[in-house]
Amino acid sequence: MVKIYLSATYADLKPYRDAVYRILRMLRHDVISMEDYVATAAYPLHKCLADVASCDIYVGLVGWRYGYIPAQDNPERKSITELEYRQAGDSGLPRLLFLVDKDAPWPDEFRDSNIGEGEGGQRIAAFRAELEQATLVSYFRTPDDLAKRVSVAVQRRLAEKPVASDHEPRLQAGSLLNKLLPSQFQEVVFRYNVPPQHLPQNVAPNQQAIAVIQYALQKEGEDLKQLLNTISQVAPHLPQR
Repeated sequence: MVKIYLSATYADLKPYRDAVYRILRMLRHDVISMEDYVATAAYPLHKCLADVASCDIYVGLVGWRYGYIPAQDNPERKSITELEYRQAGDSGLPRLLFLVDKDAPWPDEFRDSNIGEGEGGQRIAAFRAELEQATLVSYFRTPDDLAKRVSVAVQRRLAEKPVASDHEPRLQAGSLLNKLLPSQFQEVVFRYNVPPQHLPQNVAPNQQAIAVIQYALQKEGEDLKQLLNTISQVAPHLPQR
């Protein structure tokens, strides 16, 4: 079973999100999406980004709305949807992108260019343009059409390169880092020589754990043996498996 993060704005894409969620669950994948945050006490941005980093595949659905822009810990004023996309890239996840077709009928109330949000539609236009240039995207017109495209794309990706085994060390490291006491976490940072510029301040602990893992991936690659060994030395009581 593969863990998939489903990213999309909510009201405008709800029937599309539902269709994708259903097909992925029918395929027995574990799906994390916005609906999982309704009862959580965690600040949504921190929770969303931590969940993205913990997944194996990112699936992004993009319509004509830029989406909610968190006021906290977001100096560049990006929407949660865009931040999730960038977190997936930073975490090394394969990113499967699906954009509503330009010629598909779409309600005016779900277009930033019509309702004056997202700088009058400029931000979603720029985001879509970036996605189209940066990666191979697929276009959809209806919920059923989208569900079929996502199903095919996910299965093709898994056939080309199984992701669960490659992703397991970072999941293990993330789980262990989040179980450390603050003093132990700082000891891991010190022993592993994480540069200060790689460790964000005034953010949730799980965000700092993500930053450490991202640095470790750059430093030693996917197996994270050095990081896992450092955690084991600092907290030998924690099971490594």
